[in-house]
Amino acid sequence: MANAQQGATRAAAELAGYTIRKRANTRWWEVLDPDGQLVCLTVYRRGAREVVRRLTA
Repeated sequence: MANAQQGATRAAAELAGYTIRKRANTRWWEVLDPDGQLVCLTVYRRGAREVVRRLTA
């Protein structure tokens, strides 16, 4: 992804209130909703970004 696209995805996640966070000492990335509830786990950060992109589309 180009840097502009990554920034746009990150901005969309912040506006929608979704949070992408890496789990400590693992390879898993969490996608959390605005209430802090776990939406999904992904192995790659890129996958977490794609989940947020689809949820905010």
